[in-house]
Amino acid sequence: MRRRTVAISIALLVGAVATDALLTRARRAPPVVGGRPRGADCFGPDSIVQIAPGHIGTLPLDLPLGELHRRCPNLGWTTTNGDESLDTAVLLTRPGLRVVGVVATLADEGGDRRPLRVDSTAHIAIWKVSGTRGLLPDSVPLSASWNDLRRAYGPLGAFALNGIVYVTICRRPGMNVEMDLSHPDAPINSTDGVPQNPATVDSLMTGTPIAVVEVAPVASARPAAC
Repeated sequence: MRRRTVAISIALLVGAVATDALLTRARRAPPVVGGRPRGADCFGPDSIVQIAPGHIGTLPLDLPLGELHRRCPNLGWTTTNGDESLDTAVLLTRPGLRVVGVVATLADEGGDRRPLRVDSTAHIAIWKVSGTRGLLPDSVPLSASWNDLRRAYGPLGAFALNGIVYVTICRRPGMNVEMDLSHPDAPINSTDGVPQNPATVDSLMTGTPIAVVEVAPVASARPAAC
């Protein structure tokens, strides 16, 4: 009888230890909602995210707003400056990466254009990516400089406006870059319709890092005009 009592006690102890271990693992594991951990983002498991026209990591960029909300539990709202406009936008972040998707124009030189509502079927017009934890095509880091882009992609077009240089990657359709203008009087733009010498622009922009990469929701088939 004593042996049976000891055996039962040991079994209960083993069961309690096993149950406690399961509860501990459950407490440590993130809660799962809809088949994926709460708090996970929608760029995929890689710590360095691959960025190209049409996708950021595993996230397709042509999804409607309602589907983005479903896939991206960390989606929030922000505003961003456009081409002399103020736009409302969605915001997705992870350490070393900030992604802004432009939804609609709030105000521009024509005045207030605030939309009454944003439909869940609306699509993002343009995606803006910044940070250090991303790779552009051909393994170019998101923190690359003008020189790095020239070596990887060839000719670049440039236009300066309001302290920002808008850079066109001629051979990479669907992907443009913003850089800070080093000096307000830097001769970047055409003069009397005559483009600046590319060597002059290269000299002025040498070493300037990427501030923001603009990525199109879908890949374009045609090279950009530079």
